[in-house]
Amino acid sequence: MTVIAIGLNHHSAPLRVLEQLTLPADDVAKALAEIVASPVVNEAVLLSTCNRTEVYVHAERFHDAYRDVREALSVMAGLDSSVFVDHLYVHFDSDAVDHLFAVSAGLDSAVLGEHEILGQVRGAWDRARVEGTSGALLNPVFEHAITAGKRVRTETAIGRRTASISHAAVSLVSERL
Repeated sequence: MTVIAIGLNHHSAPLRVLEQLTLPADDVAKALAEIVASPVVNEAVLLSTCNRTEVYVHAERFHDAYRDVREALSVMAGLDSSVFVDHLYVHFDSDAVDHLFAVSAGLDSAVLGEHEILGQVRGAWDRARVEGTSGALLNPVFEHAITAGKRVRTETAIGRRTASISHAAVSLVSERL
């Protein structure tokens, strides 16, 4: 059994593709149900923001889980997977956990230290727990990732800088004017 993170973000995909794969909050429950309907996926958490769509799964088999999650993303977005498959990244086992920790800490954001992502990760995990798709393996992983993200924000200087793309744009305009 393995932990897999499958997704795309501002590093891997152009904005037009990201926009097509960003799910409205009302569609997350259906998407989670679609993902865990796979016979090889035991648990799933779906993180969908304006800069990323990522699915974290606890799966029986890597290749089958990748295929099933890719197809679920295709169904959810109403897109042929050829539109986004070249932009997908995949992390498994400790690399998937490391990636989640980096995301929670704001290290993988468009603006380093962006503060909204920690709440978005918590919200995605909360939704998965409500839907019953996060359990014995993913719950402690997400709990520790959120705790680590909080520690990064309080014990380092990462949160003292620009916190979002909008804030960065306003700051830049203010400087120039």
